[in-house]
Amino acid sequence: MNKNHFFFGYAGNKRNEFNNAYEEFKKVKDITTIYEPFCGTSAFSYFLSKKEPMKYKYILNDNNKQLIELYKLAQDEVKLNAVIETLNGYLIDLNKEKYLKLIKEDTIEGFILKNKVYTIRAGLFPLDCKKIIKDFSYLRTCPIVEFLRTEDITLTNKTVDTLDENNENTFVFLDPPYLTECNNFYQQTGLNIYEYLSNNSINNFK
Repeated sequence: MNKNHFFFGYAGNKRNEFNNAYEEFKKVKDITTIYEPFCGTSAFSYFLSKKEPMKYKYILNDNNKQLIELYKLAQDEVKLNAVIETLNGYLIDLNKEKYLKLIKEDTIEGFILKNKVYTIRAGLFPLDCKKIIKDFSYLRTCPIVEFLRTEDITLTNKTVDTLDENNENTFVFLDPPYLTECNNFYQQTGLNIYEYLSNNSINNFK
């Protein structure tokens, strides 16, 4: 699974680990629902849908509200096209000052721009961002879009202490965020997710 299915690179993308996870998944019987409480790019659910299309209900949750907003946006062709048009407009005269202003705004356009136009050194604007992205129309053809529009999917934006899927027919793909990468999204609740998961053993869940 070398090809990225998502809109941009994202910390923790599990596409390269999917085949190993799938071999373990096949040992579990009578599953009707796939639940990713820390979905990120939803790599497990996406590639599972390719192996077994239209078979499961998917519940995709993430505490990053802009990520879930992007998912919802991708489900609506008209809204997605409008955002693409706005982003392409930004590219016409995009410079460092405009870029920094846009990514600080609480908008879906700023979120996409921040995740697509970046360099390894945080905060360093690339000298020529058009070498990275010339046209945001590629968003329409990302593989994740078809998944979001054809499968039975519920999107939620909850914190770890309010997750409520506890069903014996639900397979929970437990992939918590990484301490050194994107755990800041989850620290907003004042809850250490590793401590929570340690104190609430997975064995206690159906």
